[in-house]
Amino acid sequence: MSSNDDASGIRRAPSDQDMRSPMLREALDELATDESGLGFIYAALDLLASSFQLRDVVIVLEGEAVGLQIMRLGRRDVSVDLAVRLGATPGVYCTPDVVPLDDLDLVRLACQDALSYRSSPLVSPDYRTIISLALAIVDVVTFVLTVANVHGAGRFIFGLIFGLAIPGWSVIGLIKLKNAALEVGLTIATSLSLTMIVAQIMITVSLWHPVALEELVAVVCLPSLLWQSKLLVSRLARFR
Repeated sequence: MSSNDDASGIRRAPSDQDMRSPMLREALDELATDESGLGFIYAALDLLASSFQLRDVVIVLEGEAVGLQIMRLGRRDVSVDLAVRLGATPGVYCTPDVVPLDDLDLVRLACQDALSYRSSPLVSPDYRTIISLALAIVDVVTFVLTVANVHGAGRFIFGLIFGLAIPGWSVIGLIKLKNAALEVGLTIATSLSLTMIVAQIMITVSLWHPVALEELVAVVCLPSLLWQSKLLVSRLARFR
């Protein structure tokens, strides 16, 4: 008995759901000829919404280079509450929930391919290496300005970046959470927390010296930043 025969052996016409996936796949293939990367993903969400009369669609994807990505129909913002409810599991979430699982998987896989495609503009170089290298430069410059007792706008700007990012990224960057928003938040929170804890300890033991604290943090954090920027790794590889 074929898949189009019912229990009594009478042949039935294909339902809309039976035909939906092949039609959706064909539409996605046609879309891929005109769009790529982020453009394809948002266009695919529009296609899914128009096909099933959806009010909202959110897709959660994960790429090796860009980490966890959450995108919403119409390029609307994704609130923190919504991101927490969706979690880190890749998938397509619709309102109302009327889309067959096969169609959801079809859209998710197509968008995942667009996210992972090497030539896609969405996939940037290893941002961790770039961020770590930039912060390592800030760390060294701040240390030099502090030791040389240089003051002015430059010292203030480097000091501000140093205090907000250097201690936190030295720890959080090593964990590789693959969630940009979460990493930024934890980096700033960790930086402020560590600075306050160390400062309180110095005050308690009557060794309060902000300049010495800045120099100490710069020296302690530099190895982690160099390691994450791969400069230290490449240097060690040359000696092997």
